[in-house]
Amino acid sequence: MPASISPDWLPAVADWLAGVDLVPVALSVVVAALGIRVLVRLWPWLRRVVALVEALDTLPGFIERTDASVHRLRRQVENDHDTNLRDELSEALGTGRRLEGELARLAARIDALAAAAEELRAADRRLEDELHDELRHDPGDDPATGARPRPHLTPWSRR
Repeated sequence: MPASISPDWLPAVADWLAGVDLVPVALSVVVAALGIRVLVRLWPWLRRVVALVEALDTLPGFIERTDASVHRLRRQVENDHDTNLRDELSEALGTGRRLEGELARLAARIDALAAAAEELRAADRRLEDELHDELRHDPGDDPATGARPRPHLTPWSRR
C-alpha cells in the first residue's frame, strides 16, 4: 500500500526540502506576517496621505479658479469709471438720498396743506354759524318807522 499512496513527485519534493534551511523560511514568514500587520495598522494613515496627495494635485487648478473669481470681484468693486457694482451702488445711494430729500420736502408741504385745510374748515364753520344766526334772527317790525325789515337774501335763496 505505501507504494500506491506515494506519488512519483514525493521523492523530488523530499530532496528539495532536504536542501532548504528552515530558519530563513520561518523568518520570511514572520517578516511577511509583521509587514501585513503594520500595513493594516497604518492603513488609515496611508489613506489620509493618499487623500492629501490627491488634494495637493488639485491645488493649482483651485488656485487658478480662485484667482479668476477674486479678479472678477475686484473689478466689480474698484472704481474704474466703467460700469461696475460700486458705481451702480453709489448711483443708487445718491438717488436714495435725493428721494429722501424730496420726500421730506413733500411731507412738510403736506403738513402745511393739512394745517391750512384745518384753518379753512374752522373758518367755514364760523361763517356757517354766523350765517345761521343771522338767518334765524327776525327783528320784526320797527316800531319807530312802522316798516317791516326786508328779508335777508342769500346767494342760494330764491326771490
